[in-house]
Amino acid sequence: MRQVFNITGYRNCLFLKNSVRNRVVRYRYPVLAAAFAVLSGCAQQMVGVESHEMLNATLWAQSSAEYEAVTRQVYRVARANLDEALADPHWRAALEQTGDYADLPPAIVLDLDETILDNTSYEVRIIRELKKYSRASFADWCREVDAPAIPGAKEFLDYAADQNVAVFYYSARRENLRDCTARNLRALQVPFPNQSRLLLNTGTSKSEYRAMIARNYRILLLVGDNLQDFVDGSKTDPSRRRDLARSHVERWGREWIMLPNPMYGHWESSFYGFDYELPREEQLRRKNLQLHE
Repeated sequence: MRQVFNITGYRNCLFLKNSVRNRVVRYRYPVLAAAFAVLSGCAQQMVGVESHEMLNATLWAQSSAEYEAVTRQVYRVARANLDEALADPHWRAALEQTGDYADLPPAIVLDLDETILDNTSYEVRIIRELKKYSRASFADWCREVDAPAIPGAKEFLDYAADQNVAVFYYSARRENLRDCTARNLRALQVPFPNQSRLLLNTGTSKSEYRAMIARNYRILLLVGDNLQDFVDGSKTDPSRRRDLARSHVERWGREWIMLPNPMYGHWESSFYGFDYELPREEQLRRKNLQLHE
């Protein structure tokens, strides 16, 4: 059963505690038994609010001035870098891009969730129900076609399209979500000329998708919120993930544009070995063990 905080009981408890403390100071030992009895009752009144591990992160992404500032800043950098990339025939973002690519038409490749689409209303449902992600609940949410754009994303995408840059979206979303995802993109009026620009999870990795796009386009920028959106091999332990990111340090903020996502992602699931079937309590326990001072 979910516990709630009894504010009236808490105030009464504070009054009683202060009263007992004063009596202990005045009379010492005769009232110790009464003091313990009162404090025991307070322990029952002062019940903590049971919350969810994504609460602060989701609040920050959904409501803070800082989050909107940083996403707009990220997309402003992306726009400036796009201009530079268009002027440089040797510029390439995808490691999978090989061969003679200078004369290929330009493209950018972006992740969807928390990069283009703001999923925080789905995270709110998880938080309020003290649950975790499930395909069924996410599918229900997707079919509502109500995800807004991340601040700054639409302006950047429109600018890219105006420069005749092809825009590709790829995602861990599965094929059964193609219709609701496409309808959401169209509702936001972002560049989305046809279904070939929407690459979903059919067993093909994002690295393989980048290689496919690179055959016909020069990929100028990669934009995402997960290391996997940029480089293969990111689904590993936290230490190796950091080493992998550091091995490409010259690309960050240039060809590779990362958005913040403190709510979920491989960074979080790497702490419990990507075992999504583990109970939420065990996932939390394992993450807690990774904290260090």
